[in-house]
Amino acid sequence: MNRDAWKTEFEGKRILIWGFGREGKSSLRWIRSLCPDLPVDIAEGNVTESLKESAASFGNTRVLSQEDTDFSAYDMILKSPGIVIPRGMDRSNITQQTHLFLKHHAFQTVGVTGTKGKSTTTSLVHAVLSAKYHTHLIGNIGIPCFDILEELGDEDRCAFEVSCHQLEDCPYSPHIAVYLNLYEEHLDHYESFQAYGDAKANVFRHQKQGEPAILGKDLPYVSERPDALLIGRDITAEGSLLRVKDRTLNVPETRLIGHHNMVNLATAWAIGSACGITDEQFLQAAASFTPLHHRLEYLGEKDGIRFVNDSISTIGQASIAAVEALPETDVILIGGMDRGIEYHELEEYLHAHPQLTAVFMYATGKRIYEELKQAGMTHENMHVCEDLAEAVECGKQHCRKGHILLLSPAASSYDHFKNFEERGEVFRRMVLGS
Repeated sequence: MNRDAWKTEFEGKRILIWGFGREGKSSLRWIRSLCPDLPVDIAEGNVTESLKESAASFGNTRVLSQEDTDFSAYDMILKSPGIVIPRGMDRSNITQQTHLFLKHHAFQTVGVTGTKGKSTTTSLVHAVLSAKYHTHLIGNIGIPCFDILEELGDEDRCAFEVSCHQLEDCPYSPHIAVYLNLYEEHLDHYESFQAYGDAKANVFRHQKQGEPAILGKDLPYVSERPDALLIGRDITAEGSLLRVKDRTLNVPETRLIGHHNMVNLATAWAIGSACGITDEQFLQAAASFTPLHHRLEYLGEKDGIRFVNDSISTIGQASIAAVEALPETDVILIGGMDRGIEYHELEEYLHAHPQLTAVFMYATGKRIYEELKQAGMTHENMHVCEDLAEAVECGKQHCRKGHILLLSPAASSYDHFKNFEERGEVFRRMVLGS
């Protein structure tokens, strides 16, 4: 890692950090390690005393109210990913951690994006590449990319989960780019579904000639990269048998469950092969990989019912994929915060599978049920509950022994939980009593 090249990014510039959450603090730490005396400003929507104290601990740092900030006065604005840039605002001086990281370290980075499956796929890539390289797991999965710069060696590799927000306006792409899929999501942030998809497409649009790209076969961007490997055509899975073009590999041991997770594993195999990982190393990584919490996570069995936590599910297509992956599912719990996205595909699926008990909860669940009712698509195995606790009890009453009660909400958690992780943990305690 070339500290001098990084130092020139910041030295002598007027810098504003826009948003002082986990990534904002990470940015300030890195700047301070390179330029200890450089004045840095922070813009936040809510300026509190604790924020001022936190900023003061870094030295020569000023906190401003976002409303009172002159954004044109800065040479560089390091924006936090979740902040929406107002329409018409000059973007020429706005960048992000992700943009600068890829500017300097794209050559050693695998970037993974998509509406669903990116956390599992990125974690699998990390596990597979770790068989040969010192590999860092970074990005939207919870580790700001600047946090690993001090220890990043030139021969290291990075498995980078990149969100649409991190890729927005990004003029750089990773050496290996993965764009898994695209479903309706984050429309509260973007003007249109196309704008959301286009932001993610930056994961491959700025690659150099010959750099590998892996795209979902149904993406509207496939024609832009005729040389890409397509998931669902060139990369597939059937049971434990993985296929990448004309190569096949049987995976005799893995704790992953569900067809789509095996396809994610096949994607990791393709990436590992491109990076010199042998099939033997890959199989060892697949066998030892521990699936992520809250993503088709098998919690255990109690009173004859098997419980699976898929709290990460925030769209209808994810819930459908979860049920398809687990044919022993008797009951699915659906609902959360209503963000206004459409659920036609999920509604049609539930109507077409009357043997599946659907328990609806919270605002989204109630809306889905009402839409089904208005369309004449309800059946006797549909039930409406107020909250997760009531839904769990209802689900237990309708789940046969030896079968699965699945939490796959198809909705955000923020109306009643801090995040999807807390929702999943509350579910675990409810069903296992611990």
